[in-house]
Amino acid sequence: MPGQPLGTYKVVGQPQANTCGLGAPDPWTFTVRLSLQRSTLYWDWLDGSPLLSGRLTQSQASLVDSAEVNADSTEAGLGPCTLQSSADLELALSAGSPAGGFSGTIAYAYTPASGATCVDALSSGGGMYSALPCSVTYSLTGTRQ
Repeated sequence: MPGQPLGTYKVVGQPQANTCGLGAPDPWTFTVRLSLQRSTLYWDWLDGSPLLSGRLTQSQASLVDSAEVNADSTEAGLGPCTLQSSADLELALSAGSPAGGFSGTIAYAYTPASGATCVDALSSGGGMYSALPCSVTYSLTGTRQ
């Protein structure tokens, strides 16, 4: 990870909203690693996915990620269901150097891309989403390990 390591944090997420109807974990527990390079905070999911990064101002950071994902469960679907997926992570680091913890929220949003056919991605068509577009939001608390 780039910069100065801040440590490994055990994170507990509590669901706040879920308009997707997805079977989201309650609570959601996982471990992340944080580092700081100049004024950029880095978040490592520790699962091989790309790092998230964002500007740290005082003790507040906003980290955003976006991607296109294929939501078709089978190749025999009605057409490609490409979703624009975004993750918005808002964090407030606690006092200390390195921070002993953080609190914040993470919000995921899923929107069909222009021209996407996502009827079969909906639960009424055998898919996993109750509705599209939709979102899932968690409040987060992280404790340095």
